[in-house]
Amino acid sequence: MERAKMDEQLAGMLHKLEEIWNEHPAAVYLPCFYRSSPPRIFVYPESVRVVLKGETVLNYEIVPYDLAGAGYREKERGVYRVVYEFAPGKGFQVELEGSLLVKELSGEGLVEELRALRERLGIYDLVPLLEWERVSDRVTGTVPLRIKRLRPDVELPSYAHPGDAGLDIRSAEEVVLQPGERALVSTGFAMALPEGYAAFVQPRSGLASKHGISIVNTPGLIDCHYRGEVKVILVNLGGEPFRVRKGDRIAQMVIQRVERAEVLEVEELEDTARGEGGFGSTGI
Repeated sequence: MERAKMDEQLAGMLHKLEEIWNEHPAAVYLPCFYRSSPPRIFVYPESVRVVLKGETVLNYEIVPYDLAGAGYREKERGVYRVVYEFAPGKGFQVELEGSLLVKELSGEGLVEELRALRERLGIYDLVPLLEWERVSDRVTGTVPLRIKRLRPDVELPSYAHPGDAGLDIRSAEEVVLQPGERALVSTGFAMALPEGYAAFVQPRSGLASKHGISIVNTPGLIDCHYRGEVKVILVNLGGEPFRVRKGDRIAQMVIQRVERAEVLEVEELEDTARGEGGFGSTGI
């Protein structure tokens, strides 16, 4: 879009915001791809607020927007009931769960933030926010896991029972593992983990105890920026050939939040009771 046309669109957004603020506390920002996700961006006269779950990156498959890097700060976590007016006299209600991120702005700062949102997410419309209520301070602890199906005939990862820590992963191909043999087995899916999370692929206890089937690099680590097909390096540690059939559950995948370390070089490390005691230092 030409610069002049973009500035004209921004001026129109500001005008509509003023009209909404005259009667309502805030406006709901609807990006171009708002149908793929509930409205999560709310524009107040002196701040922009966003509710996100799991990651601080807005990504409507145009240009990702790192909110933490842009100066947004977490205010609280909870479940929010939001009512907005999509069309005159027609209200919609949604519940949003996650972190409330806030960026305090006014004047030109608010204008520039609207420009940044529009350039990254596009703009479908601005509509009035009718009601905003924090209904609970408890969140379920789930994180969004976007999965792309690569094989239509293979089930996606799933939990076998409520409360399970690991998602069952299935084979997308037929493989026969001879004793001592290993193989890289396809699973038929790719995924996008939230920023700050990693996946750890681990053996299934039943396969390990009954057949000696394990994973060579257990646990297999998958970083949040990997977008290729997830594959599992199976190894047969048993004494008999083992057949893997398409659709068999071959591993389990645990999703966990991981911290990023800041490496600091120092001259000395503080003393501890263990000191330099390593392998076998505490006995058998």
